[in-house]
Amino acid sequence: MKALFISKPFFMEPLGLMYLSASAKRAGHETKLVTTSDNLETVVKEFKPQVIGYSVMTGDQDMYVSLNQRLKAAHNFLSIFGGPHPTFFPQLVEEPGVDVICKGEGEEAFAELLDKLQKGQPVTNIPNLSFNLNGTIQRNDLRPFSDLDNLAFPDRDLITNFTGVGDGPIKHFLASRGCPFSCAYCFNEQYAELYSGKGKRVRFRDVESVVAEVVEVTGKSPTKFVYFQDDTFTLNRDWLRQFSELYSRQVNLPFHCHVRPNTIDEEKINLLKNAGCYSVHIAAETADDFLRNEVLKRRMSKEQIYAACDMLKSKGIRFMLQNIIGLPGGSIEKDISTLEMNIRCNPDYAWVSIFQPYPGTSLGEHSKQQGFYTGDFKDLAANFFDSSKLNFPETYKNQLSNLQRLFAIFVEYPELHRLGLSQVMIDAPNSVVDIAYRKAYKEFRKKADERLFGFSL
Repeated sequence: MKALFISKPFFMEPLGLMYLSASAKRAGHETKLVTTSDNLETVVKEFKPQVIGYSVMTGDQDMYVSLNQRLKAAHNFLSIFGGPHPTFFPQLVEEPGVDVICKGEGEEAFAELLDKLQKGQPVTNIPNLSFNLNGTIQRNDLRPFSDLDNLAFPDRDLITNFTGVGDGPIKHFLASRGCPFSCAYCFNEQYAELYSGKGKRVRFRDVESVVAEVVEVTGKSPTKFVYFQDDTFTLNRDWLRQFSELYSRQVNLPFHCHVRPNTIDEEKINLLKNAGCYSVHIAAETADDFLRNEVLKRRMSKEQIYAACDMLKSKGIRFMLQNIIGLPGGSIEKDISTLEMNIRCNPDYAWVSIFQPYPGTSLGEHSKQQGFYTGDFKDLAANFFDSSKLNFPETYKNQLSNLQRLFAIFVEYPELHRLGLSQVMIDAPNSVVDIAYRKAYKEFRKKADERLFGFSL
């Protein structure tokens, strides 16, 4: 069977699609990846896929459904939609042209679908998949979580032709899946409920498997830096001890990972440092205690955030500090206090997003119930940088857009804030800030990347 994956253009390795491709190829099928910027009519005509798959984030669903309908009008294939959106909004299967959706993990289900199609066997009883049979919907239960050590390594050959990604200096990996925390803006809690009774919420691969994959990949392609995409890399102390010893001995390349302030201590930071950790993501989110702990359900104190940042600095590990502004119940004063928290932490890059009330998350639903959001979620984009969709006064919305663009610059140059220039710029017309942002951001972010990764991306 031939399976074609269609994705929006990407700047980093799409591990989800690469895992699917590896599973399909292990079962003897052929795969290809293209992006929406390609000439899709020509690709489909020449490749002749029996199956076309899309990995869909909330905010992109209408675009992919429309694209699929256009292709179906001219070609014969089975369409399958996977990823976060169909997992949490399975009603997507009711859309015209959507033949199949996949909820949850897709490697085993996708390979089984291709196998059965090739053999001419019935497919409508495959776990994790739901089918639209000429308007009749067949929904199936989820299978247990996959054994991560039984999955094929992600298919790096899938992206060979994508310049700057397949041959880029950074390679991406997953050592685990799942997160034990239930932050209100995230789908983790809902995902755990979907898989209740079907396996552990957090699964780590064997250290030997992770290191073997890194060794294999870095031995075949030019690599300066390793990036672990795990939600939280520092959950398992014993695993981290084994990893630190084996990675430092067999790989010896700098790496980046994601950590959480209340999951790290001096021993764990030393283990990261000894393994070769160069930089990390760490999230503060907001300086306001009520917003952070009661609204976001982060369950951590400012003191824990400061201590984590101070320990990372003391060990020479660089870090990006993540934040959210424009939260339900927030204000520009609270957002500025978050800016001041970042100035105190002095990260190598201060990253900030504007809160988006994604449907299905507890905070998204809370936003609707409390009247902060009265839309139908169709106005949400897949990114979270441009503007607030909450029912805030226009003045505050304009301030949020300006602060998001200038946040990292004010943290980098705190004297601008201390002199009061930050408030002047936050209150300025968006058009003025946009001009300054476009002129300064590219060079500014280049320098930040050099600090976080040791070279310019």
